[in-house]
This record gives sequence, C-alpha cells and structure tokens, in this order.
Amino acid sequence: MSDVTRNGGRRAARKRADVLAAACSVVAERGADGTRFTDVTAATGVGVSTLQYYFGSREDMLIAVFRFAAQSDFDAVGKRLASVADPWERLVVIASHLTGAVGSDTGWRLWVESWRWALRDADLRAEVLGDYTRWHELIAGIITAGVAQGRFGIGAAPLDVARQALALIDGLALPVALGDPQVTGAMAGDLLSDALGRLVGLRPPT
Repeated sequence: MSDVTRNGGRRAARKRADVLAAACSVVAERGADGTRFTDVTAATGVGVSTLQYYFGSREDMLIAVFRFAAQSDFDAVGKRLASVADPWERLVVIASHLTGAVGSDTGWRLWVESWRWALRDADLRAEVLGDYTRWHELIAGIITAGVAQGRFGIGAAPLDVARQALALIDGLALPVALGDPQVTGAMAGDLLSDALGRLVGLRPPT
C-alpha cells in the first residue's frame, strides 16, 4: 500500500470519527428517533451523500453512533485509570465518569437511546450486552486487586460484586441523565461513593 493510499485512508477514518463525535451530540439532544441525516449535516457541514457513503442508512448511522459512544466512554475511563493506582480511587473514577459527575451527561443519554434500540435490534443488543461484560470484567479486576491489597473486604465473588456495582451506577445515573434537580451529578457521585464503599467493604490504606 502506498503512503498516499495509507494517509488518505487515515484521513478518511479521522473524518468519519469526527462526524461520529458530532453526531453523538445531535442524537443526545434530539433522540435517536428524531435524528435525520440532515440534522447531522447541519451540525457537521458534511453532505447527506457523504453520510450515506460512510454509514449507508440512517439506522446504520445511529448504530454506529451508539457503538462509537460506548467505545469512547470505555477509552476515556481507561485513560483516566492509567494514572491511578489505588483500587478504591479507580472505582471512584469509573463511578464518577459513568454517572456524569464529571463532564456532560451526553454519554449517558446515548446509553439510554442505545438500550431502546437494542430492545428491537438483536445485533445491537448483543453488542450492548458485550459492553456490560467489559465493564463487569474491568470492575471485577479492580475489586480483585483491592482484596489482594487489603483495601476491600467482600463476601462474594468479585464478578458478582462488580454486577452489583454497575447496577448502582446505572440506578444513580438515570436521574442525572433525566435532569432530576434532586439528584445532581455531584450528589450522585457522593451517594455512589458511600454505597460502593459499603459494597466492597472499603478499608483504610495500610
């Protein structure tokens, strides 16, 4: 493959990723059912014909948006975790990100939209469930490390505790995404820290 072809392919991939990032904001604001090619064109300046070339149908574009958002969330958390060693602080990083306590709630709005579509799209449903598996395994690994380091004291399998932890995160993130004035992002983060601490049997550092 020539350098010209390779560089052209990289530019095209970056352009598509830029379009997906902008489309995420559109879908978060308008909802999946209310998002059309023309809405994404208005937000990006990319023509409808180019969007059709990138994605095919509107439905395929929306699924691509859901997948891009899910991977972006996972990657963002991974980057933040790279500089955090303490298992408890690592759990807090995940919790704060997923509840919207840090940054915007765009990612969570897209999660809600992806759940709705996954209910009627078997392929997307399998991918969403796969995302949950990745989060469960990531959290379970952190819990396992915390037990080994004496930071956590749990009475159940780490994977079971990880499932409970993610259920807590989902439960507190939903009112944040809905804009409940009684549950702000910061408040959700505080409530979640308290609940997670109890769940994992948090112990002081030694």
